[in-house]
Amino acid sequence: MNHASTPCRRLSRLTRLLIGSGLVAGGLSVGANAYAALSFTFDYSTNTPGAGFLDPTFGTDRQNALTAAGNAFSSLFGQYFSNSANIVLSVTSSDDPNSLTLASAGSEATWDGVTEGFTYQEVVRNKLINGTDLNGSAADGSVDVNWGQAWHLDLSSDAPFGQYDFYSTVFHEFTHAIGFSSSIGQNGEPAFGAGNLAWSEFDRFLGDKNGTMMINPDFTLNQGAWDAASVGGASPAEGMFFYGANAMAANGGNPVGLYSPTTWEGGSSVSHLDTDNPALEAMMMTHAGPDGPSPRVFSAIEVGVLTDLGFTAVTPVPEPETYAMLLAGLGMVGWQVRRRRV
Repeated sequence: MNHASTPCRRLSRLTRLLIGSGLVAGGLSVGANAYAALSFTFDYSTNTPGAGFLDPTFGTDRQNALTAAGNAFSSLFGQYFSNSANIVLSVTSSDDPNSLTLASAGSEATWDGVTEGFTYQEVVRNKLINGTDLNGSAADGSVDVNWGQAWHLDLSSDAPFGQYDFYSTVFHEFTHAIGFSSSIGQNGEPAFGAGNLAWSEFDRFLGDKNGTMMINPDFTLNQGAWDAASVGGASPAEGMFFYGANAMAANGGNPVGLYSPTTWEGGSSVSHLDTDNPALEAMMMTHAGPDGPSPRVFSAIEVGVLTDLGFTAVTPVPEPETYAMLLAGLGMVGWQVRRRRV
């Protein structure tokens, strides 16, 4: 079993691959929360007693915030997709004010060890799309929150500057958990190790600016193209791109830029929208997230990406103009000005 976990840093959201499962099956201490067809069950049994989500003073509010985030994300997802499943996430936390990591979430993943292709099977995505549970009674994935940072836990208002929006952050991580993530390592190695040609569905759509795809027809990696594009993003016209038909349709027929800075950033590179592209930088799935108001909605492009990943769309992709109005309502102009990197 492989586990894909996606840390969200204070100023840099990351996706990384961690080998090994280690998720518990029993002891669910909070029931499912649901909206539309997607629901979550949060398992707090691995929390340190008296800390984090089990803190005697703050624990109830923190659990309520995660429940609210699950419900709100379910509502957001259900606006666009009909896929149905209860997703079980093992919940942990830390309390480190010196860490840049805000939160993380990820899906367990499996491979049959034989079949080559886009056969890196994320448990969460497979459960939603195919209705089957690839790891039985074990948790489907995990979510972790660092309570050492200043969080805004009120779903009914925007986060003030100086605090981080809990809901935008958790929505971002849930979106990684359902499949918005590459399985390819820095040197082009598959998640299950050299020679094991199992790639995630997201990897199917990776290509460079010239339309050269990263995965060859025989499922080997185009190493030369990968080496150039994965660290080629000196400008929005360079680097790695997503070539899914629905995402491109939402982007005016053009491939969608992915974050691919000239120095590889483990977890951030390739698995996010291109933060350096002004047309994309205010979207939820860019690699960087600020304090203050942050997006809690999918853009047309993000809906397109998820549709390309196999989710069943039930409503037209929102028009870019509609998304622009939503951003204006959140004060995103000021947010973009405040964006920084680590």
